[in-house]
Amino acid sequence: MHSNPHLFRDVVYRSFSQYLKVTPSGFQLPSGDTLKALPVQLLRFHHARTLYKDKKPSCRSLDGIQSLTEGRSCSSCLLRKNCTPQLGLEFLYDHIPFRLILSFTSARNFLSFSSSLSSRGQPVENAHVTLSVRDRGRWGEVCFSFPPPSPPTSS
Repeated sequence: MHSNPHLFRDVVYRSFSQYLKVTPSGFQLPSGDTLKALPVQLLRFHHARTLYKDKKPSCRSLDGIQSLTEGRSCSSCLLRKNCTPQLGLEFLYDHIPFRLILSFTSARNFLSFSSSLSSRGQPVENAHVTLSVRDRGRWGEVCFSFPPPSPPTSS
């Protein structure tokens, strides 16, 4: 029997991923701690859509194709024109899988950063990056950067 370790890893990570909340002061972890920056290992990114009612999500799709909350196809939904297109980002922080839905500005920052990864010949998957939050008043904008170089080890 042939096993695919990447498939197994992806299933486990998706099953146990926790959502991260972005606030103007930083990333709010499920523990309640807020951090201004996170060193992470990117796993993947994907399309997402969210329908907001009264500034709260009422329907969400993590692939832009099938609604999680309504159980119907996004392409046949009459409310699709009101949905906000987004990007979903999955990554490891401190060996724990997290999921983050990026707003428009943060998604634009990610796409720009992924272009710089591409120009270095580095795929997005498994890239080590630093996520930080720029305070925009009532909301936080996610920014992406390369981690600082590691100091040389003495032998």
